Amino acid sequence: MATARTAIGLLAVLAALTCACAPVRADELTLYSTREANLIEPVVAAFTAATGTKVNTVFVEDSLVKRLTSEGDNSPADVLLTIGLDKTTQLAARGLTQTTASPALDQAVPANLRGSNGQWIALAIRPRAVFARKDDPLAAITYEELADPRWRGKLCMRPAAHQNNVALIAAYLAHHGTDATQSWLVGLKANLARKPAGKDNDVVREIAEGRCGIGIGNTVALAQLRDGREGNDFRIWADAVKAVPTAFADGGSHVNLTGAAIARHAPHPAAARAFLEFLVTPEAQTIFSTAELEHPVLATAKRAPIVEEIGSFAADALPIDEIAAHQAAAIALIRKAGFDE
Repeated sequence: MATARTAIGLLAVLAALTCACAPVRADELTLYSTREANLIEPVVAAFTAATGTKVNTVFVEDSLVKRLTSEGDNSPADVLLTIGLDKTTQLAARGLTQTTASPALDQAVPANLRGSNGQWIALAIRPRAVFARKDDPLAAITYEELADPRWRGKLCMRPAAHQNNVALIAAYLAHHGTDATQSWLVGLKANLARKPAGKDNDVVREIAEGRCGIGIGNTVALAQLRDGREGNDFRIWADAVKAVPTAFADGGSHVNLTGAAIARHAPHPAAARAFLEFLVTPEAQTIFSTAELEHPVLATAKRAPIVEEIGSFAADALPIDEIAAHQAAAIALIRKAGFDE
């Protein structure tokens, strides 16, 4: 871990020397984050070194929407940072963000990973892929094929009602419509090795132990297990498991995200915009995505070695806002199928 901290520190210095952000007209700004402060401290330090602007980071453990709503016009928040497409898009839907016009953001972040009217941007993505043992010959798979009877009694996954799976099912809905998605869920449930439970970490463990043939999980979970942060047992299990290239038959890999936006009542909107523009520079993208072992959204940014080793996943071109619009329908289909029962 010392080596990792040293590398991040060096990247922070490099970012300070190379940042081409617009001048900031505020001595400080306030960041509301649902990601713990220690995980974003390196990139915040790099921004301060590059611009002289102090960032006051406020960790919001409970509902960010509730916090902002209660504060109203008097909220000190300038930038909002949260994990999950459901939470990111909800901020905009509740009128808690503002439009950000920025050619730098438009150029750095693919259009499908930006909110309509510039209401939010993705900073990093988390591909949701199929896992299998490394010695399994499976080389690629589509999400549609997960319902194939060949996987009967072999599939493990966390509950479908968890946001990561709701988002995947919402994406399936956007691609294929209600009837096809309902049939897919029936096939998926028939293929389960056990009742959906636990986390992606548990799926990795069960595959390594031979209790499941395949599973569904975020690549970030596999990467974090491999780097040992969850203990040596999980590292050993993760080393026995691979992420199989997974995509829609008519598209790319479904991804979830870590997103950011400028708060509706931001006291320092210019500084907030400069901060977002800094976060999508190559150096900052490497620092930010390395902390949680995510994939950077900027194509030219370097990925952490563990992330690189797990493989590349071309994000589906379907707009995140469109996926988010299908979440309620996805939850209804999950309940109708009695998927988690």
